[in-house]
Amino acid sequence: MNDEAEIVSEYWAKRVKEYSGKNTGLFWWDAGPDIFAYRNQRISGNPASDWVDYTLKKYFAGRLPLARCLSLGCGGGRLERQLAKLETFQQCDAYDVSEGVIQQAKEAALVKGLHHISYYVTDINTISLPEGVYDAVWIAMAMHHFQNLEHVCEQIKRSLKPDGLLILEEYVGPNRFQFSARQKEVTNLCLALLPSRYRKKAVQAMQRELHAPTEKGLKWFIRRLIDKVQDGSLRRAVQRRLNAYQARRKGQTLEKHIVNFPTVRDVIAADPSESIRSEEILQVVGRYFEVVENKGWGGNILQFLLADIAGNFSEQDPHARNFLQMLIRIEEAFLTSGEFQSDFAYIVARPLKD
Repeated sequence: MNDEAEIVSEYWAKRVKEYSGKNTGLFWWDAGPDIFAYRNQRISGNPASDWVDYTLKKYFAGRLPLARCLSLGCGGGRLERQLAKLETFQQCDAYDVSEGVIQQAKEAALVKGLHHISYYVTDINTISLPEGVYDAVWIAMAMHHFQNLEHVCEQIKRSLKPDGLLILEEYVGPNRFQFSARQKEVTNLCLALLPSRYRKKAVQAMQRELHAPTEKGLKWFIRRLIDKVQDGSLRRAVQRRLNAYQARRKGQTLEKHIVNFPTVRDVIAADPSESIRSEEILQVVGRYFEVVENKGWGGNILQFLLADIAGNFSEQDPHARNFLQMLIRIEEAFLTSGEFQSDFAYIVARPLKD
């Protein structure tokens, strides 16, 4: 494993362990059932039917359990456990670059008594798959971390049975989250619409802001300092840190006043694999597969808008839900008008014949 793969492996081992199963409010999809219903509606047409349920009923009815399926970039194994609960397969192989998350996935599967899932540590960019053995290849929020898309697609195509399918639920937006000025403008305007109480950052967000330099060491801190100088964002970064220290000292909660979109250097510093070729996914998949379904499900505004504040939109608070529904409707308006294209997509594809 090369140095970059080691960084990615360590990053995801820590992230999955820290946030798995916790409603921290740090990620936009943690906003609760309204976001899940929104995503489900755009994919399946039914707010109560998620993408997995939709796929199984539409594409694999009468074929379950499948003899063998594959999960790439499996992370902590949530998808495989869901598929196993639905009795989707007789055997499932799952791969991830991070030894730490694979160990977590193995332990979680063992607790559930799922002995028909086999986990492997490998760099998927160089993976070699057996020929013609899988009925389905599942990838959930992982393909945008693969640099060698052509090799991965070639291997998936090779590994599928003639009637097998590739199923993706994926970020397909701009590489390294480098969104247009218009998208950033609209997102910040939406933030400004929210009352102050719904812009309060999760406690974990402030802790993350304060602890990153000490956790990652002096070398990382100096490199990030240079990055900030080169990006012209040092002053804003220092101010955010000062605000976090002052809030902690006063026992206060930070308020999100602006959506800070990352620079390319910011993204790479956190995870070198993040969104490395995300905007090319649909194009590359189309060279190896016939795309039979492609449904965008948004995220253009909500993803960074709700980061750090998603936990404020409790389903027990009717006013919070009203504001969240407002944000969802705004995003949908921009999508249906064609001004924005979805940053996230659900894709089903079958291998092209040679």
